[in-house]
Amino acid sequence: MINSKAVFGHKCTLFPGLGTGGRVQMPAACISTLDPAAQSMRLVPWGALEAVGQVLLGRVQVKVNGEQITLLCRDKEGTDLRLQIERTPGGLHWTNAGRTVRPYLLFIAEALFLGTIPELSSRWNALLASLGANVQRLAPGQSVTERELDRLSQLPDFKDALYPVLDTLYVVGKLYGPQRSESEADVPDPGDYPHTPLLLGGQVKRASPSLTDEGRLIRRASAGVRALLCGPTGTGKTEMGKRVALALGARLVGIKGRPGLEDRDMIGFISPTAEGPRWVDGPLARAWRLAQNGERTVLLVDELLRLDAYHRNVLIGGLDDVSAEELRVMLGVDVPDGRYYTLELPGAGEVLYAPTSLLSVICTTNVGASYTQSGEIDPALLRRFQRVMFVSYPDAADILPVYEKACTPSAARVAYELEVQTRSMTTEHGQLLERPMNIGVTLNYLAEVRDLMQAGLSEREALEEALGVTVVPFCCSLEGGEPDAAALNALQVTLADILKNALSKVA
Repeated sequence: MINSKAVFGHKCTLFPGLGTGGRVQMPAACISTLDPAAQSMRLVPWGALEAVGQVLLGRVQVKVNGEQITLLCRDKEGTDLRLQIERTPGGLHWTNAGRTVRPYLLFIAEALFLGTIPELSSRWNALLASLGANVQRLAPGQSVTERELDRLSQLPDFKDALYPVLDTLYVVGKLYGPQRSESEADVPDPGDYPHTPLLLGGQVKRASPSLTDEGRLIRRASAGVRALLCGPTGTGKTEMGKRVALALGARLVGIKGRPGLEDRDMIGFISPTAEGPRWVDGPLARAWRLAQNGERTVLLVDELLRLDAYHRNVLIGGLDDVSAEELRVMLGVDVPDGRYYTLELPGAGEVLYAPTSLLSVICTTNVGASYTQSGEIDPALLRRFQRVMFVSYPDAADILPVYEKACTPSAARVAYELEVQTRSMTTEHGQLLERPMNIGVTLNYLAEVRDLMQAGLSEREALEEALGVTVVPFCCSLEGGEPDAAALNALQVTLADILKNALSKVA
């Protein structure tokens, strides 16, 4: 049974906009329809508020197995604790329910996974709608940060959605709590918690820690990282940066390096309007501002060495981090302790500051003499990257499933083998090709093969025909507007040899 005195005396610091404990009144509009003796004065139940905060922060993991729900949370000493709900013929049974915060976690789980409390489910969905409207980066199943909860607790519309949830939780605790049988026992570890976060009651699989380079990068980026990805074009560097943002549920802001990029294309610009000059954020300023507003952000700078030296110097300055104490002295702002990046907006008289824990900067650069570059990486910039990764071509086991989705499995294997062969057929190896195939070229090749097969060509014919409009223009040097004849012949002979071995039974 819930200890009401403990619930109202609990100190919750997660929603400072509501206070941190005490007699804070909620509006009459939040009153639960389940309460037969509703009163006009309703006080915030701080234990229920703590439970909601823990759920929204993604700190409650859950495993659903039929009519049994296992929750993993932590007690006030930081020790892992497993709770359990089980629906039996005799009713609902709770294990390790406690008396202050944990019962409310169990009621939320019941409502979302067993459908026992429709009013709580409805009010929870309204809370999530407000959450999504005020935290733009959120996707289904993602949790928020403490900084975001702080900001949300100051917003009237979020509080209007939060109070009804708290009132329903308090009422169901009072009315339904005595109806649950309880026990204290060691709950077996189910091994994984595939329905985490509980936040949306969704089927969100939390990836297990990975020892791959990408897994390490994701882990580092969860606390903010500056990383440089180097490798040949087409090895998936840019896609890796995007996957990091997706894995973290972060906002993704991109800059595509190219010669002649202007300040307005990178930092931002002052635009004339009817109301007077107005600053417009470019991608760099947008990334800083998102992180400053509490949103986890990944800034992806693609093809770093195609930026001119001036704009690379802007990054050097932007990636210098300062302490909160220094920032307070510099800008006269009150910020939480930590490290911050600063970015001065030219001509705008504004300096943005982004917590290093919320802003990850991932840059990519191609290697090789055939790529258009504007100089080399300045050592001053290079040393600012905390992690430098050399990204090579993916293994067959990783990339073949991707290719097989683009065309038939047999055509995918031929295309992959041709891609591998071209890596040793370039002028760098004393051969004839200008450059080797990469993932993008291979996918274009397979898309053309698929289209030709749909038009009636056999697989062999389609593979031979598609070569000339996808692979040849990329891999061969052009002489007088035509591909080098010797290089073209080398590709055709290589494909014929692969087809002889792989597709001998194809007409």
